Amino acid sequence: MSNLSQEWYRCQIDRKRLKQLSKRNDRTPLLWFGSYLALIAGTGAGVVMTWNTPWVWAWLAGYSFLWGLTSSAVHELSHGTPFRSRWLNETWMWIFSWMGQFEPVSVRWAHAGHHSNTHHDEGDPELSEPNPVSWFTFFNVGLGLWATLFYWRTLLRMAVNDFDQVLIGAIPPAEVPKAVRNARIIVASYAAIVAWAVLAASWLPIVLFFAPRILGGPVTGFLHLTQHTGLRMNIRDHRHSTRSFTAGPLTRYCYFNMNHHIEHHMFPMVPFYNLPQLAAELAPQMPEPNRGLVGVYAEILRTIIRQHREPGYY
Repeated sequence: MSNLSQEWYRCQIDRKRLKQLSKRNDRTPLLWFGSYLALIAGTGAGVVMTWNTPWVWAWLAGYSFLWGLTSSAVHELSHGTPFRSRWLNETWMWIFSWMGQFEPVSVRWAHAGHHSNTHHDEGDPELSEPNPVSWFTFFNVGLGLWATLFYWRTLLRMAVNDFDQVLIGAIPPAEVPKAVRNARIIVASYAAIVAWAVLAASWLPIVLFFAPRILGGPVTGFLHLTQHTGLRMNIRDHRHSTRSFTAGPLTRYCYFNMNHHIEHHMFPMVPFYNLPQLAAELAPQMPEPNRGLVGVYAEILRTIIRQHREPGYY
């Protein structure tokens, strides 16, 4: 059973240094998100220009890879920490939520619950791979199939004011009308894209706006699995329930530095662009990060295999 009354463990850090690292600005995230969106637009333009040619598959692969990671952008923006200006944070939150098939209000509150009760079998609305991790869960989450279907279904249900029990428990009652309104706007805009495709007798609008969420699902899914899969549950210490790993420049850029995931959970008010500095400050008090995605998955696979023999192992 979860012990939700305990306080979370936090590593020691100088208060002035933490305050410095928690400072937000508008320039850094604007350049980061802006360049990321420009890459998506550029690869999308490649899809359009090579439509009906074999080259479209190469452009679509890059487009889907980038589009699929919009969920990571939504994750950062849901904290309200990237931008100093709230209106910029909300604007970008809407852009990437629309692209990722998320309703902004419900995502924000569900994610707040995840941070309050990370990897607990009670109170974590985002718990998707509890121990012992089954192979079905591993591949279902990793390939992004569950997430795509879940968020489509959730949007459609919210549009008719129908919420599942997890979301009802996470969203304050006063916020529910906003979530319903937002879901209806998003669903209506999606319906307009479908109508456009039908009237134009073309698959291009569907491929541009819906296909990349599905095709890019494995990118998001297998990065998501790195965060908590196979680690200890129901403990108020992120060093045991959350995983950090070293990553190259491309992964850090597209994943918004979420490879520093223990640090993010321990100090969620630090903007994502300051996480490498925070990680350096906390390194002596932290477990050794996994060496890249290969190291992460070597650990995860060993853990799943052992959990099948020893269900209590983590």
